[in-house]
Amino acid sequence: MHPKPSQYQLLYNWIEDLAKEYGVSYQGFCKNVLSLTPEEISDLRTTLPEKSLLILSKGTDLPLDDLRKRDLPTTFKMLSEEIAQRMKTHPEEFVWFLEKNVHK
Repeated sequence: MHPKPSQYQLLYNWIEDLAKEYGVSYQGFCKNVLSLTPEEISDLRTTLPEKSLLILSKGTDLPLDDLRKRDLPTTFKMLSEEIAQRMKTHPEEFVWFLEKNVHK
């Protein structure tokens, strides 16, 4: 399955992109390709069914663990850690933000 997700793309956003790429509806892709029920489809933003992860992993050669991390809490944590690290190593990149939001 292509395209593969971008670095911080959430699972449900990537599935939406896959459906568009293949010219089918999001609901149809989830039902026919990922074997999800309507209830599972509606919960996809918060729950990542293992059966869908297995299908996506086999179809993309992406490790299951990488796909499991594509939920909002995990992605937010990874982004926060990367930003914190970047602020330490390249503080000049954040001067505009600090001046605008901290020094009022």
